[in-house]
Amino acid sequence: MRRGDDGYEPYSSGEELLEAVPEIRSLCDVDFMPLAQLDSADMTPECWLKTTEAIEANYYDYDGFVITHGTDTMAFTAAALSFFLQELGKPIVLTGAQIPMDVMGSDARANLVNAFRVATSNLAEVVIVFGTKIIRGTRARKISAFSLEAFESINVPPLGEIGLTIRLSSQARRRSRNRMLLVQKTLEPRVGLLNVYPGMDSELIRHAIDTHAGLIILGYGAGTIPTGTKGGIIPALEYAHEKRKPIVLGTQCLRGNANPELYRVGKAALRAGVIPMVDMTPEAALVKLMWILGFTGDARLIHSMILKNYVGEIMPDFEEELPH
Repeated sequence: MRRGDDGYEPYSSGEELLEAVPEIRSLCDVDFMPLAQLDSADMTPECWLKTTEAIEANYYDYDGFVITHGTDTMAFTAAALSFFLQELGKPIVLTGAQIPMDVMGSDARANLVNAFRVATSNLAEVVIVFGTKIIRGTRARKISAFSLEAFESINVPPLGEIGLTIRLSSQARRRSRNRMLLVQKTLEPRVGLLNVYPGMDSELIRHAIDTHAGLIILGYGAGTIPTGTKGGIIPALEYAHEKRKPIVLGTQCLRGNANPELYRVGKAALRAGVIPMVDMTPEAALVKLMWILGFTGDARLIHSMILKNYVGEIMPDFEEELPH
C-alpha cells in the first residue's frame, strides 16, 4: 500500500512497486502479473483459484513466485495455495506489510526484499515471509495488529529465519527438479466458521447447517462445548450428522490441539459425529474442509481426509494417534 487521496491504496503496477525497491533487481529477474487490486478483507475463495491458475499456467517458466497480499487474510490464502498446489519443487512466497511503503518506519521494503530472497533460496513450499520468519502456509496466523512481527507459526517452529543469511530448518522441503506439480483446485466455498460462546443458541448452528455444506466450530480449551440446559449445542450437532453435514471441532486457543476425548462434554460432541480439528489452525481447517468437500460428499471419506496430514497442517504424531 501507499498513501492516496482517499487513504491508503495499492500500488498501480508491479513495475511501480519495483521502482520503490530497486535492489530486488540485483537478486533476480522479475516479471509481473496483476491478479487483483483489493483490500485483503475482500478476498474470496474465487481469488484463491485465480491465483492458483496463474501459478499453474506459469509454473515451469519461473524459479519461484512472490505474491504481495494484505495481512488480514494472508493466512487463508497461504493455506489455500498449500492444498491446491502440492508436490512443489520451488517456493511460493506470500508477503505484505503492517505499514505502507511510503510511511516512515514501514516494514514493506524489508518484507518484500526478504520475500524475493526466500523465493530464490533452496525452499520448495508455500510460505509466508514476514519480519524475520519463514512460516509454512498451513501454520501461519496473524497474531498482532501492532507488531512488525505480525505472524507466528502455530504449534510448530518456523521453517526458517531471516537475518544476515537465510537459515532453513531441517523440516523445510528443499527444491527439486524431479517433482511434478500436483494441482488439486477443488473447492466447495459454502463452509462456515463459528466460535462457541456462553449462552450460544443451538438454533444459530442449525441455521448454519441448513445454509452451508460443512462447519468449523471452535470450542473452548481442548475442544469442549456447552452441553448444559437441554443438551447445549449437542442437538444441533446431531442434526448436522443426520443431514450428513460435516462438523470439525477445534479450539479457540492460539496454541495446542483439539482433543475432545479429554472431557465428558467433548466426548458428547464426538458421539454426535464431530471430527476433531487436531492441531490445525482455523485458517487451514476451513480451507481444508472446503477443499475436501470439493472432492467428495462421502461422510467416511471426509472424516478420514480431515485427519490425514497432506501439507504439514497436522503434526504426524497426532495423525498416527487419532482414530480414523
